[in-house]
Amino acid sequence: MSSGLDLRLEIERLPFGRPHLVAVVLLAIATLFDGYDVFVPAYVIPYAIRAWRLVPSEAGLLVSSGLIGFMIGALLNGAFADRIGRKPVLAAALLLAALGNLANATWVDSYPRFLAVRIATGIGLGIILPLAVTLLNELAPSRIANVLLGWVMAGWSIGGVVAALAGIALVPSPGWHALFAVGVLAAPLSALVMVFLPESPRFLAIHGQQDEARAVLARMASTTPERYGGTELSVREDAEHAGSFAQLLAPRVRGRTLTVWACSGLSLFSIFGLSSWTPEIMLERGAAIRTSFALGAVLQLAAVLGGLGCGWAADRSSRDRTLIASWAVGAAAVIGLALVAEPRLDIGFLAIAGFCVMGAQPVLNNLTAALYETRIRSSGVGAQLGVGRLGGILGPYIGGWLQQLFPGSAALFLFMACALASCALLIRRLERSARTQVAPSAE
Repeated sequence: MSSGLDLRLEIERLPFGRPHLVAVVLLAIATLFDGYDVFVPAYVIPYAIRAWRLVPSEAGLLVSSGLIGFMIGALLNGAFADRIGRKPVLAAALLLAALGNLANATWVDSYPRFLAVRIATGIGLGIILPLAVTLLNELAPSRIANVLLGWVMAGWSIGGVVAALAGIALVPSPGWHALFAVGVLAAPLSALVMVFLPESPRFLAIHGQQDEARAVLARMASTTPERYGGTELSVREDAEHAGSFAQLLAPRVRGRTLTVWACSGLSLFSIFGLSSWTPEIMLERGAAIRTSFALGAVLQLAAVLGGLGCGWAADRSSRDRTLIASWAVGAAAVIGLALVAEPRLDIGFLAIAGFCVMGAQPVLNNLTAALYETRIRSSGVGAQLGVGRLGGILGPYIGGWLQQLFPGSAALFLFMACALASCALLIRRLERSARTQVAPSAE
């Protein structure tokens, strides 16, 4: 591409305006549906265990089955979004998720059907989060990207809160199938995305769609299209090849890729293990079912605040330091849950864990997006979340398995604490490696 106006620098220069706000709101609502669907099975587990006579490891698969689909969807994300575009793929993913929820609300009446439908639904849902992260990073100036991503990811955690409240309100009557009817509302959101969400101007420019890129840029700048008329928009990155999985393992980026994959897997293992088993564990500790569901809501509400708080800290300090501190404090809180089973302390430990552990995930997603160039960014974020879903899949299942081997929840919580501590150590190593690479070039 010939030299011209540097698109990345122009986006950095733009003030936050109404188009940015529209994008943040739509992406936050999209991730709300994602989060809602992720956490809804946690409020089915207490009923399914008894109705379908499941052992804990089988009950864990109620959550893990959806996450298998999530992993497939996240890995497919780059193959489509880096070629077709961010916006149409996001709209299609929302529509697929709505159809899956419709099937679960009207057709599922057995354990095998539940697992099959959840895998299919998860494929659509698995595309939403990596695309939201990618698109926001390509629309927003980096100076406020962490805070804006915190707001977008707050939608994911709010979806968890809504799932808990829906469990309290709907499960006793008309029943747990009604929880999935709520997810059908993702269908009209798909239409709103196609009408109002801007496409990434970087994607358009890289694929030679200069007129479309100029129109989106003018819209983001809240000015007339004539401002950029005839201007060649330059993206100073190699755009000859679309992103691929193999490029993420090229020698130049292999170390950082493997690090964020490991951190994502361990982090999501802890997030989904904690979220899926909290209501049932609190029931076993003597809480009433509404109280146990409410504690699940406390966990998710703390995650909303954590996403905003960790994003704020990352913008003012650094992503690396924020992640290390969040995972270390989160590990300490989970150890508290393992060693102390007292209702008032449980609330405090759950709130800290939700704030730190779940609040750190948006920062990790944003760190991942910043590690890659535009041509492979969507593939990079999708692969990080897709490979990370392996940890998410194992979290609920291993959580049930550990409770079968070691009655009670202490072993599960201690296992999670070790996973979180490992995340902090890995990011510390990545930070030192980056510092070592920068130092010689500075000389």
